[in-house]
Amino acid sequence: MSTAREKAKTIVGNLISTLDKKGIRVLAVDFDQTLIKIHSGGVWKDSTDNLAKHVRPCMKDLLEVALQREMIVCIVTFHSQPWIIRELLKKLLKKDSEKIYVQANTIEFRERHNYEYLGKEAHITAVLTEVYNREKVIIKPHEIVLFDDDRDNVDTALKFGHWAFQIKEDVSYQTFEEYSQMLALQDKPPGAKGKTK
Repeated sequence: MSTAREKAKTIVGNLISTLDKKGIRVLAVDFDQTLIKIHSGGVWKDSTDNLAKHVRPCMKDLLEVALQREMIVCIVTFHSQPWIIRELLKKLLKKDSEKIYVQANTIEFRERHNYEYLGKEAHITAVLTEVYNREKVIIKPHEIVLFDDDRDNVDTALKFGHWAFQIKEDVSYQTFEEYSQMLALQDKPPGAKGKTK
């Protein structure tokens, strides 16, 4: 492993450790312009090999290390093809990909919510329900972090008492270092009221 690669993995490991110290158990990641650099338009008509070319290496590493540290990892997205996302995750993470929850905007999901959404809250709630049904684990709002390119989704997550970071076009391992430093200075999510313990 090259020195640059080792440094990158260390930075990601430090971020996951910082999340863990804050009691964060769920890593929620948006798809378009977050996990991947482009916006798919909600539907991908090309191969997953070509889609894989657009994956941000730092975000792939974040998913991988979070899974290794036994965090609950989910993709929460307005993209409408969960099978494409699952196929992509399998290419990226092999067998570990099966541990990732995917909540996309399927027809059934859209109809259940009358085509109305408050940020990614409906998506996160659906994942938490699935986590509870599978593992009998209850997750509190401050135990969730959302990574999303959309400022409104980030602000909504903060209002709901989650941790949240806006992913910008130039996101990198350096950005992850900055996130670790920001987290270290905060006792609770910026939008949380009162005690989180």
